[in-house]
Amino acid sequence: MEKKALISVVVAIIVVVAAIAIGVAYYNSTKTTSKEVVIYADYGSSLASKYFSNFTNATGIKVVATYGAMGTLTGKLIADASNPSADILFGGAPSAYISAETNNIFQNYTPPAIANQSEYLHGGLWRSAAWHWYPFTYAVLGMSVNTVNLHKAGLPMPTSFLNLSNSTYKGYIIMENPSTSTTTSIAYFSLMYQYFLQKYDNATSVAQSHFKSYVHAVLNNTVTPIQSDDENAEVALGQSSTAAITIDWTYMPSLYASENGYSLAPALPNATVLGPTAMAIVNGAPHMTYAKDFVNWVLSKQGQQNITTVFHKPPIITGVPIPAGSFSISQVQNDIFPYNQTFTTNNFNYITGVFSNFSSSASIQLGNNAPQMYQNAVVPVTISQNYFIDTSLYSNYLKATGLL
Repeated sequence: MEKKALISVVVAIIVVVAAIAIGVAYYNSTKTTSKEVVIYADYGSSLASKYFSNFTNATGIKVVATYGAMGTLTGKLIADASNPSADILFGGAPSAYISAETNNIFQNYTPPAIANQSEYLHGGLWRSAAWHWYPFTYAVLGMSVNTVNLHKAGLPMPTSFLNLSNSTYKGYIIMENPSTSTTTSIAYFSLMYQYFLQKYDNATSVAQSHFKSYVHAVLNNTVTPIQSDDENAEVALGQSSTAAITIDWTYMPSLYASENGYSLAPALPNATVLGPTAMAIVNGAPHMTYAKDFVNWVLSKQGQQNITTVFHKPPIITGVPIPAGSFSISQVQNDIFPYNQTFTTNNFNYITGVFSNFSSSASIQLGNNAPQMYQNAVVPVTISQNYFIDTSLYSNYLKATGLL
């Protein structure tokens, strides 16, 4: 009798253990296959959350998003590489992806919608050679102009980044710190460093001398405080009663003008950066199938239409109209500088060091040995419709300046 009771107890224990094991297995199964995708987004939540909601509505796949600066997000991906929790890195410049790519944190994947797109476009890196990261939109680097303040100060419209070193613009420029603005400001300062290298046949010491003088002159024209990123710079420019210019991607002024009512318009310089905005699937993504679904939706016609309406940025597939406030690649192809993203990554510390050296003091004085070409840079006064995104913005500028 006791033996039978003991056997019954043992059987009961086995049944309970088996039930627990089945429950744990089921929990783990549902945990790893739940219909969701975890996205690290180099965006603020206000815009990106709208885009992610549209994806969820279209596919039924829930987005669990973490919003933050690219350096923070990639640092977390590297730290969690052995046991990743994220599926997608979304947004940011290729320079950040190039650096992160060396840590083997991205899964190679070739999205069918852009499988025929080349690694390079107009001399600039467009995607990873191994398809570890790839673009979903792009932007053109330019200047955001407060047209009311520009006219009030009697300033000419800048048509080149070199113009910003002219003392004419002293006290009218808002600048971002390239150490924290790792998409916009670092692209601008790296572009200028690369420009001087090209101009002086890669004579590094000569190019660096001119680059330092240029940075010195521009910061001498800059108002304080230095802004942390382009979003803060746009708000500061839009709300300022005196500042007239900041550096930004050309779609941003139109975005802030439409959403905040600021008197901002984009201007295109005659040598600029075509900057792809990238995304990547995380190596070992817990929700790999849904991660691929997200990438493919972003690059679908519906996903690209949402890029234009939510982010006000241009599509990279055919058949989707360019939004107001953006340039098509064909419009700017003659103004694109052969910008090297890898160079930016490799020279990040040097570029930010030069900036920090000249921005450490609130009052920056030009030395007597500063090249005269930067103290007296020629500022074209001819204003062309080509420097504006569309005719309505050009018309608004003419009205603001009393020319129409």
